[in-house]
Amino acid sequence: MFTDRYPNIKRLKPYFMRQKRLLIVLLACMLTASSMGVLLSYLMSRQMIAITDISTRGMVMSTVLILITVSIHHITWFFWGKLSAVIGNRVAQNIRRDMFEASLNAKYLKVRANTTGYYLERLNEDVNEVSYFVQNVAGTLVDVFTNVSFLVIIYVLSPYCGIIFTVGIAFLYMIDLLRIKVELKHTRAKKLINESLDSRMTEVIRAIKDIKNLGIKSEVVRMNDDISIALAKCDTRMQRDIELLSRVRTYTQWVIDALLVLACAFWFFPTGRITVVALLIVFNYKGLMYDTVGFFSKLKGYYVQGDFKASRILEIIQSDDAETFGAAALPAGPCRVDITGLSFSYNSLPLLNNVSFTLRPGTATALTGMSGSGKSTLIALLTRLIAVDDGKIAINGVDINSISEKSLTDHISTVNQEPFLFSDTIRRNLTIVRQDATDAEIRRACERAHIWTEISEMPNGLDTVLTENGSNLSGGQKQRLSIARALLKDTPVILFDEPTSALDSTNQQLFMDTIAELKQEKALLIITHNVADLSIFDQVLEVRSGSIISR
Repeated sequence: MFTDRYPNIKRLKPYFMRQKRLLIVLLACMLTASSMGVLLSYLMSRQMIAITDISTRGMVMSTVLILITVSIHHITWFFWGKLSAVIGNRVAQNIRRDMFEASLNAKYLKVRANTTGYYLERLNEDVNEVSYFVQNVAGTLVDVFTNVSFLVIIYVLSPYCGIIFTVGIAFLYMIDLLRIKVELKHTRAKKLINESLDSRMTEVIRAIKDIKNLGIKSEVVRMNDDISIALAKCDTRMQRDIELLSRVRTYTQWVIDALLVLACAFWFFPTGRITVVALLIVFNYKGLMYDTVGFFSKLKGYYVQGDFKASRILEIIQSDDAETFGAAALPAGPCRVDITGLSFSYNSLPLLNNVSFTLRPGTATALTGMSGSGKSTLIALLTRLIAVDDGKIAINGVDINSISEKSLTDHISTVNQEPFLFSDTIRRNLTIVRQDATDAEIRRACERAHIWTEISEMPNGLDTVLTENGSNLSGGQKQRLSIARALLKDTPVILFDEPTSALDSTNQQLFMDTIAELKQEKALLIITHNVADLSIFDQVLEVRSGSIISR
């Protein structure tokens, strides 16, 4: 089948079939518009014949019928455009939702391996173009059905003229197919460069503070120039090749017209095979008939481009790198975490080597060591950001690989060294982990994280809106807010990755007081470079080159 040549579009078919009722109405509008277009071409030829016959009644009747037909045609087109926009928006919404979900379910290391531009290009431009695939194809089919009638009329007026145009159309179609192939080739190259440009801009926004402080604005601009120049060159080559093929196409049309005139002068007129009136009608329709070739080519282009864009979307939605979890549910209450013989390597680089220790309820464990010694990798394994494949982690005796994702996140929460905050209110950033949290519970968590006083002094308090990643907060405020979020979630195990790195000495001591309070009820693991007071910890583990060298 024709659709089998475009398997990626076929795989996205369920997104369009969800709008089945609207598609049926859209089809009815399309058939009506097409019928009116065919009728219009017939009425226009009758009008021209009436003009040459100087038939006043024929001219008036054909003109009135043309106006009625044109009115129905355009009213139908209006409703068609409205329906197709609704369908396209709903399809885009559903695809984006699945892309978001697939990205969140992808393996952590897989997501880290891709650039920001990789996701942005697919999520925005590619989804938009695919979502309007039905609209583009349906609209083009209406034009094809309508304009094919012009060729039929030419055959009725003169089979010989029809043959000349049919051969010409075949040449024009081959030129257009070549243009589509060239355009796809350049589009693929441009997509890759655009991904790099999107990623570079994201880097610049995130690194603006360092860029200004280091005085490297001009160097960053030059780095960006390399990508911009590559994009400009790619676009120039694309425009050059397409323009060349467009010139060849136009030249071919002129050749067809010239051959038709010669055929009329030396054969059609002398032998009476066509009249002057019929030739005038043919020339009236020839421009519209040439458009038919363009519509056929556009239809082919929509399928080729659509299949390419669909393949990029499916790279995310149907990725083979989705996380896998077990089905076991842990009971509520305290948790004991046993790490036994844990080893991990990434790209043949060993990061952890035979690590074993236990996190017990009612205790606090400090994990110290130089940067790059494997501490953060250990937390990634404990939270299953990275799957355990050598050694074992068990929670209350249950292998972590057997535990469901929800049960795991209900029992373990993490405060990262560089916490992320959403562009939303402080309240939403806190309650996102517990939708049913009361104001009293929110305040208690913030007080224990020693951030409540600063929140209450803000003009809108908990309803203060944070900018992207909390950029309107200090580093210490962000860190304490993320601690409050973990406390509000209230899991039996909490992992802290350098929680005091952005805190001043006063807040560091206050945090240690919070740890001393929390460890009475939870199992705590704190990664830190600098522990001022070791007395609150039940065990201190020093990690070096992926191994625990002292306890």
